[in-house]
Amino acid sequence: MPFYQVDTLNKKLQLIKPKKFTNSQWLEREHLQPLFRDNPQSIDPNLFIISEEFTNWENSSRRIDLLALDEEANLVVIELKRVEDGGHMELQALRYAAMISAMDLEDVIHAHEQFLIDLKKDPTNARSNINKFLGLEAEEEGLISNTPRIILIAPSFSQEITTTVLWLNEAGIDIRCMEVNLYNINNEEFLNIEQIIPLPSAEDYQIKIREKTNQAVREASNKQRREKSIKTLIDNGILTEGTRVQLIRSPKSELDFKDVEEKAKYATFEKTSQKFKWDFDEQSYSLSHLCKTICQLYNAPIGAGAFPGPDFWAVEGDDKPLSERAKESLLNNNI
Repeated sequence: MPFYQVDTLNKKLQLIKPKKFTNSQWLEREHLQPLFRDNPQSIDPNLFIISEEFTNWENSSRRIDLLALDEEANLVVIELKRVEDGGHMELQALRYAAMISAMDLEDVIHAHEQFLIDLKKDPTNARSNINKFLGLEAEEEGLISNTPRIILIAPSFSQEITTTVLWLNEAGIDIRCMEVNLYNINNEEFLNIEQIIPLPSAEDYQIKIREKTNQAVREASNKQRREKSIKTLIDNGILTEGTRVQLIRSPKSELDFKDVEEKAKYATFEKTSQKFKWDFDEQSYSLSHLCKTICQLYNAPIGAGAFPGPDFWAVEGDDKPLSERAKESLLNNNI
């Protein structure tokens, strides 16, 4: 974002250009990194710094500039560069995120203890500090997310990096780009820190789009699984023309199974359409649609997404759901 000095007398704006870090005495590890380490709120108001120059893997000398934790128990990889295009920092950060994804709470506490020792501070407060930040009671066992976030900080980013970061965000990876620029005004130095990807104004929208996309993927996967179950049952002779099926449990916990009248619990398989003719209204449905219709009939909440129908229905007289019978058939065929 352009930075201007206001000349009120002449009613003019004078553009102030940032200084290049590479042309200044500012160094990445000696100057920038300690500033962000001690002032994490300048990056994100909800960060707790766990470690600096973190390394905890064999056969590798790689080090994470700053390792943090957010209030949702996500580890956050923070990578800094003072070069103008950011180099290949996104690839480096992705490696680091993968390498720390298996860390648990005890690993995080141990890393913070070592960090405090390196700073010549009391390490005995590491556990209580982290518990307090996460809102955990003293004896409560917290879980660390296995999907770390990534924050990249540089004066500017190449098109390669921004394209990669945008694509990763669309794929569900929480990775951000923040520009940091140095200004010298009247012999005083200022840092301007600004998130450019995702744009703060669009962040909530992008999260909603990502969640909607993930929901669509889950529904498509579930639909494919349901269709595969029915096909497997047909191929193995479990579902044939006229096979009677029965509802063996409620599709929703809010619907008491005893409240469903007997006629609504039975249907007949029609091989040509691969649907089920419901005894209640003599109409044909998929099992997923039938679960939804039963919930609507008894005013039970439906929720988002389709029902995994074969999980709730069984061949009449059988106590195992159709989905389990399909799995058994596949296993027997593979033996």
